[in-house]
Amino acid sequence: MTENTPESAAARIQAALRPHLRFLDPDRPIPMNESLGKLGLDSMGAINLLFDLEQALQIKIPDALLTAETFETGAALEKAIRPLIEQKPDPPTG
Repeated sequence: MTENTPESAAARIQAALRPHLRFLDPDRPIPMNESLGKLGLDSMGAINLLFDLEQALQIKIPDALLTAETFETGAALEKAIRPLIEQKPDPPTG
């Protein structure tokens, strides 16, 4: 099971984001404050990223968050979806 902690959420967001950043060297950390467009995310990539994030984080991203501002930077994206992650209950243990 995946933990529902801020650290694990950030790691899962970055793991989902990386394949969509065509211009980012694979060995370079994701610069979370840099334009995702400059890193290679285009409109089709943003749609695919949306699906990847929903699957990886087990959340539903509402239409209201599907804005250019949400996908401007990795930090903006994380800030927009973090409340969705934090609202999600931890899976039961047992």
